[in-house]
Amino acid sequence: MKIKTRLAFANKKKCRHADALKEQRFISWTMNRNRFSVGDIVYLFMSDERCVRFKTEVVEADCDRGDSAYWVISAPNDKTYKLQLIAEYEGDKLSEDKLAEYGFKGGRSLQKPICNKLALLNYIQSVF
Repeated sequence: MKIKTRLAFANKKKCRHADALKEQRFISWTMNRNRFSVGDIVYLFMSDERCVRFKTEVVEADCDRGDSAYWVISAPNDKTYKLQLIAEYEGDKLSEDKLAEYGFKGGRSLQKPICNKLALLNYIQSVF
């Protein structure tokens, strides 16, 4: 099984992902519409900061939601992947403008995790 690298969109209007990652070192990510595998690397683009800030790894699948306390709206009662925090980036090399130089489109392209833009994903990986 090949490990994949993906970029996903963390929407602060729905969940306080940054708080959950800092306090419990993981977040839950819905299995609906997502095809992750244990071992995959998932970078998180933060909606409020307009940058990639966190590197996570899928460590479990088919889990009960473990981050309900961090949801701004009612947390879904669905099966999830457990994404464990690996690293946090606090510089300016992963801003939306910088990512655009590597093919990042933003907007509606963030509705599903990005896995096929190799130049973009390789750049993000090089910064971390």
